[in-house]
Formats: sequence, C-alpha cells, structure tokens
Amino acid sequence: MGRIIVLFAGFSLVWSSAFIVGKVAIADLDPIVLLAIRFLVGAVCLLPFVVRRGRRFLQMPVMRFGAIAGVLNNALYLGLSFMALQTVPAPILVVIISCAPLLTSAFAALTGQEPLNAQRLAGFAICIVGVVCVAVWQPGAGSNMAHAGIAGMDVLAGYAMAVGGTVAFAFGTVYLRAHSVGASPVDVNFWQSLVGGLVLVPVALFRAPELVLWQAALHLQTLMAILYLAVVITLGAMFMWLYLIKRFGASKAAAAHLINPLSGLILSAVILGGDIAAIQIGGAVLIGFGLYIAVFRAPATRHPVCRKMSGSCKASS
Repeated sequence: MGRIIVLFAGFSLVWSSAFIVGKVAIADLDPIVLLAIRFLVGAVCLLPFVVRRGRRFLQMPVMRFGAIAGVLNNALYLGLSFMALQTVPAPILVVIISCAPLLTSAFAALTGQEPLNAQRLAGFAICIVGVVCVAVWQPGAGSNMAHAGIAGMDVLAGYAMAVGGTVAFAFGTVYLRAHSVGASPVDVNFWQSLVGGLVLVPVALFRAPELVLWQAALHLQTLMAILYLAVVITLGAMFMWLYLIKRFGASKAAAAHLINPLSGLILSAVILGGDIAAIQIGGAVLIGFGLYIAVFRAPATRHPVCRKMSGSCKASS
C-alpha cells in the first residue's frame, strides 16, 4: 500500500503544480493562447519519440483515439478549466474539479465498466467533505472572493465552464477506457497534444487576434512556465495518469485528484508562503480516510474490461 500512496501523492503534486505555474503565465497571457502553445510545444517534444517507433502512430484507429482524447481532455477539460479561473475563485474551482471521481464512478457504473457500491460512494462523499475543508476554508478566502468583484453573468458563466470541464474530464476518462485501441501511450499522447492544440488555435486567435497579445509568451518567466507545462505536465504527468488508469481503473485513478487541494495547499505554502489552517488539516485527514474506504478497502472485482487493459492505454490530460 505504501507504493500506491506514493504513486497517488506524487501524481497529485505534479498535477497540482500546473495550476500554480499556469497562474503565473495567465497573468501575462490569455489562458487559451497559453494552452494552445503548451499543447503544440508538447506535441513537438513527442514527435521524435513517435517517429522513432515507426509508422504505427499513423494508423487510423490510433489517430482517431488520440484525436478524441485531445478534444475531450485537452481542449474541453483544460480549456474550460483555465477559462473558469478568470472568474471563479481558485479554491471553488478546485472543489468543482475534485468532484470528478464521483462523476467518473457514475459514468463507469452506467457503462458497466465498474461496480458502484455503497462503500465506494461513502468513501467519495467523505473525500468531498475533506476537499471542501481544504480548498474553501482558507485563511483570507473570504476577502479573496470579495475582491473578485465580477458581474453576475460572468460568474455564472465561469461556474458553467468549471462544471463543463469537470464533466468532460470524467466522461473522457471512462469513454476512452471503454474504446481503447491498445496503442502506445506515446502515440496517443502525441495525437492528443497535437489535436488539442490545433482545436484551441482558432479560439486563441479569436480571443487574441493581435500578434502583440501573443508576444508575452516570449517573456522569460512566461516562457519557462510554458515549457514546464508542456514538458513536465503534458508529458510527465500524462504518462503518470495513463499508468494510474491502467493499474487501478477509471474511478479509482480519478480518486487521486481528490488529493489535489491538499497538494495545491502544500505547494502554495512552500512556494508562495501561504498559511495552513487547522480546518485544512482536518480536511486532509478526511481525504485520506475517504480514499482508504473508497480505493484501498474496496473489494477487488475482476471484469473483462479490466483484463483487457493489459497492453492498452487511456488518455487524459
């Protein structure tokens, strides 16, 4: 179990760091422009690896699978989430995104991939309570939300984008698992990054039609943030996520995202010097207890879909 905890915690720390780095870049660059550049740079970084593997990445099933992953998990999930950051307070956005395990379990149960029993539901419910404690009741959170004096319609649109991105992520996790083509994670990640970037380019051009609005990407701080997101997150965190889905299944792997509020809190405290409240420590305990009930104590059940997972891959970003 110690190895499993390390895997979940390591993935969560890497994944959560994207929000801190992304926040730095968004200060100077439109979020859709940032994502479009990030995904295209990630695809360029992956190109030598897929070419080295031969022409298998050009097979139509692999291209189609990667393209769907790029639309669901890169363009929709991350695009909507980063857009929501402009109007929704970050703690609230983290809470919304952390509900993905519940949606993933529901989708997996509806498609017959995984059982959804009372024990798992109870564990996820406890986790959600812990997520709220960690992410919402932060020192100064009320002043931050009050400071965000944004028009009501913009706030509603931001919440709608946050929920839409979370639904896209949960649905994409289950859908791509059910339609695996047995392709290499490298090939899928290449097409996912390329298609995600190409889909977002027209949106980025619409939002930032003038070249001067893209030049911020050349600033040293923003450029380093883009490279970090493209290499460490798009490549590194992606392969970690693919492994977790293959090893534990869709809903169990998604449970790793319940640790993200705690990981973000730790990173903020270490890097930005933020404070940690007592209620957040209690929330962390609830998250760990909920994960133990939902993931580690859940009865092992074998399904044909799970056995089929050996040698296959799933995509998400």
